[in-house]
Amino acid sequence: MGNEMHIFIKMLVVFILILIASRSVGRLCTYVGQPRVLGEMLAGVILGPTLFGAVFPGLYANLFDADIKNILYMFSHLGLALYMFLVGIEVNFKKYDKKFYRNSAKLSLSGFLIPFVAGIALAFILKDAFFQGGNFLHFALFIAIAVSMTAFPMLARILQEKNMMKTKIGGITLLSASVIDVLGWLSLAAVIALVETNSLKGGGVTFLGTIIFVIVLFKVCKPLLERIFVSVVETGKMHQGLLALILVLVLSAAAFTDYIGVYSVFGGFMMGLIMPKNKVFEQQVRSKLEDIVVVFLVPIFFTYSGINTQFTTLNISMLIMFLIILIFSSISKYASCLITMRAAGFGWRESSGVGSLMNARGLMELIVLNVGLTYNIISQDLFSLMVWMAIITTAMALPAYHFSEKFKFKKALPSNTITIK
Repeated sequence: MGNEMHIFIKMLVVFILILIASRSVGRLCTYVGQPRVLGEMLAGVILGPTLFGAVFPGLYANLFDADIKNILYMFSHLGLALYMFLVGIEVNFKKYDKKFYRNSAKLSLSGFLIPFVAGIALAFILKDAFFQGGNFLHFALFIAIAVSMTAFPMLARILQEKNMMKTKIGGITLLSASVIDVLGWLSLAAVIALVETNSLKGGGVTFLGTIIFVIVLFKVCKPLLERIFVSVVETGKMHQGLLALILVLVLSAAAFTDYIGVYSVFGGFMMGLIMPKNKVFEQQVRSKLEDIVVVFLVPIFFTYSGINTQFTTLNISMLIMFLIILIFSSISKYASCLITMRAAGFGWRESSGVGSLMNARGLMELIVLNVGLTYNIISQDLFSLMVWMAIITTAMALPAYHFSEKFKFKKALPSNTITIK
């Protein structure tokens, strides 16, 4: 048997393991009231050296060798580009009633900037233990971004499951989370530009290229795409030629942003943002792409993250560092959202609920962390600690929200419905 066929068989075995683990653990999480994505995140860690590699070290080393890791890396990045494209399609800044924009803007800024500042402070605390040398500014900015992220896609799923999409809480939370993700990706693009060029001048050139890319997308490509895809809106159907065009556009955007020094998933996300904001079009795209991306490609990314999550030096000091990371991340996000919502006139119960939901980091956090590991901004150990922070904050979101609901604070405002245009 040739070496290529041997690698191919191992790849298929690994894919089978990934599918079984992600679906099984995901189903178990739904039984205990947690979102499926949390189970898929845990499945990735289970298949890594933390559990599978510890119990079956020989089999793990044979299956997850350098060739398979390279394959997982490529498939995971393809999946991320497509997944972020689907996330971008969901982001629509025009569908909400205007009276909610002011509160959403306040919540977005406080929910991003206060954790961002807390993240910079956290970077100084982590410096002696995890900073690998080079430019500390890159390290501090990256930690700040990682602490600031919110899992917009997971929030959308939770709100749909709870029938909260058209409530005050649902509308403001979802809109604010989408803005936070946009701010996070723009900030990450700037940091990666600085890391790639290692100079303010070079970073400025890359960032300028990114700005030009975004302007061309919105001013040139967006109007053209609305004309091209008008038939989908009118007929409610998307033929294979248009689907092929979408894939070409997403992959081209991902390749271009990667080429200019910005992470490839940013291109997929921006391409999703400029797609026609129409329910029929969104449903058609999702019906063609979502299942294969969510069921197959995204779990590959979770597994790739999982095989990079290991605790070779787990000790008391590492545990203390983890608790510090968890406390800084959780309190800064929860408190900023709680105070902002309360100042906007919402009751303590609603404000606490929003703070709880916004704390979920989910897949978005893992994407950011993988960027940091890829560009050698963070160490392997810090990556592992931050992955567990993402898992725990995601697991805490729903229980904390339900805990907030149980309290009967005074002057709690009812969650009236909002108007969707």
